[in-house]
Amino acid sequence: MRDANTPAGSGGARGAPVGGSRPRALPTGGSALLAGIGLLAVAVLAGFVWWLVRYDLGGAHADVGGTPAPADAAATATTEHTSSTTQETTGVGEYVFDSATAPDVGTNCAAVSYGDVRDWLAEHPCDRVVRGLYETSAGGARALVSVVVVTMPDERRAAELRALTDTTGAGNVSDMVRDGSAEIDDAPQVAGGQYASDVTGTDVTIVEAAFFDGHRDGTLLADVTDEALLLATELRGG
Repeated sequence: MRDANTPAGSGGARGAPVGGSRPRALPTGGSALLAGIGLLAVAVLAGFVWWLVRYDLGGAHADVGGTPAPADAAATATTEHTSSTTQETTGVGEYVFDSATAPDVGTNCAAVSYGDVRDWLAEHPCDRVVRGLYETSAGGARALVSVVVVTMPDERRAAELRALTDTTGAGNVSDMVRDGSAEIDDAPQVAGGQYASDVTGTDVTIVEAAFFDGHRDGTLLADVTDEALLLATELRGG
């Protein structure tokens, strides 16, 4: 029996799904063709994006886990070159000092000294002695420079040692050429050249320098020895 509120001829009481919804109509004709073209376009676009990720963007990371990029290699070479140069050459001011030989490090100062200085060090042993030998150029002339750093047990002994080495004719700590620790062709006798000294805490720095080939310029050589005192910082760290 038809409900009184249902319009005649509506067919609502026959074949209608629960809840009143209607079946979705399937695309036919032109609608089906357009849907197929749309699906094909989506598939092509997805394939193109996958190709970009796999071959184009992936190529940007080809060096990962392999040979480093050239820029990285150049940076490494520069770092290595700079390190090597720093070990061989020291610029502390106006002059550039090239290391003539490896520093000599020991604890027996008397064994590498002479004159009254040797006798004094035999009675008052040092804690450490580091001797360096350098070459530099000043006013177009080549100079050999000896730098010695003696570390004493206390500041009082350090001051006493400096006062003794400053005394003419009292001897000194030998430079490395004098005692045969280093061999340099035609090396001048630095003990007969210019002298400078300094004391910092328990460290006594002794510098002697002379020009090669008999060149003489006391004022210029004094500038070299004064600046060479700054090399003590390098030797103390060696």
